[in-house]
Amino acid sequence: MTTFVRPQLAFNPMPHMQEYLDELQGQNLNRGYINSKRVALAHLADFLHGEGLIDPAEIERTHLIRFQSYVNSKVEWKQSYRQQLLKGVRSWIGWCVSIGYIPHDPWVKIKIGRTPKKPKPLEDEDLRLLFAAHRQGAFTQSPFAYHRREMILCLLYGWGLRIHELEALNVANMDTRLDYVTCINKGGGTKSLPYTPEIKKVYTRWAINRERHAVVGEDALIIASNGRRMPNRHIAKIIYDLGDRAGIQVNPHRLRDTCGTHLLDADVPVERVMKILGHATTEQTLAYSRVNDHKVKESLEKAMDPRLANLFSNTKDLGRD
Repeated sequence: MTTFVRPQLAFNPMPHMQEYLDELQGQNLNRGYINSKRVALAHLADFLHGEGLIDPAEIERTHLIRFQSYVNSKVEWKQSYRQQLLKGVRSWIGWCVSIGYIPHDPWVKIKIGRTPKKPKPLEDEDLRLLFAAHRQGAFTQSPFAYHRREMILCLLYGWGLRIHELEALNVANMDTRLDYVTCINKGGGTKSLPYTPEIKKVYTRWAINRERHAVVGEDALIIASNGRRMPNRHIAKIIYDLGDRAGIQVNPHRLRDTCGTHLLDADVPVERVMKILGHATTEQTLAYSRVNDHKVKESLEKAMDPRLANLFSNTKDLGRD
């Protein structure tokens, strides 16, 4: 399976870049979010050093326009990745202006644009094949690896977690005496997710195996064999490898897409799905909706057939002597 590989670049920061990242770190934002900002600043610093700039106060609008043109010329990069870089730069520029490191805001009338979200849920047969391939691992994997993968699948699909949200989860969040689990949401906020009986069962099985491998003091829910928190790229590899065994194309976000789609297919109200997925607007959630003929038929029958039957039952005898 071909996957997008993010370009690697050494971080040679300009003044105040590391200070900005340290401030984000102090806000307890998730590591994936902070790393995306770091990558954006690495690209900006590399570009501006090539322009001969050494101080952020020297940045002008023309520099940022040229940087935007440079980023957008990288057609081998995903459009969403290019936009993520530009958003990271814009955030740092705004921070520098607010502190006074840059005297005048150079980010004027520079539009980044946005890529419409196109969810790619798994078809029912592909989902069945994926979980069947996982269950076959019960006879070939260690209990630790098997139940860790079970936990990963459960939360990526059952809760629709983003991979960095899963990486950030701690055992302290997973108290089975509670009915809800609070986890980090995209952008640093939090969301409360229903702790269902089935998810508690999966966690309990994983907790027994996790406890035997975790190093003292490690609170991460998903750990590597060394007992430390597992990075999200390694979590993703578990899903990629499982997809290869099942003969399907899958990544962690497709499980999230499948969760959102299945919730809407089950007629769960949009506002509830929105809370589960941690969306800021209903527009984001409605992107997961799909018009299935059988669902349309089912909804129409449920809503209208009883009414029609009742109305016609009052007129069926009309015209008879």
